Formats: sequence, structure tokens, C-alpha cells
Amino acid sequence: MNSRPWWVTGLVFTGIGWYIVTAILIGTFAGVWLDRRLGTSPLLLLGGLFAGLVVAFYGTYRMMAPFIAGQRDNKR
Repeated sequence: MNSRPWWVTGLVFTGIGWYIVTAILIGTFAGVWLDRRLGTSPLLLLGGLFAGLVVAFYGTYRMMAPFIAGQRDNKR
């Protein structure tokens, strides 16, 4: 069994949290910036927020996949 120390797992989950926050904020700020430049408020803000949420959820799923697979392997 490939077991990690608790602090390594904690750092991985902290990184995932930062990834979620960063993806959503970048999408939101990009939407606000484009709205100001193009005068399309709040259309691109909502689009950027949605894009950030999609990227955050997909990236979180990809980062959590090894933990989910490890949990399934441990139950056998």
C-alpha cells in the first residue's frame, strides 16, 4: 500500500483549494476587464465566472482522481 504522510495529503488538499480560488478569480476578473473594455457588462463577467467554475471543477476532478482510485483500491 502506498501511504502518504498526513501532512503531504494536507498540502495536496490545500493546493486544490488554491487552484479552485485562482481559477474562479481569474475567470471573473478577465470577464470584468473585458466588460469594461467592450462595454458589455455583465455578459462577459458571467461568461468568465462560468468558465472559471468549469475549469475549477474539471481540474479538481483531475487532481482528486488518484485519491478516489486509492480509496476504491483500499476497500477490496
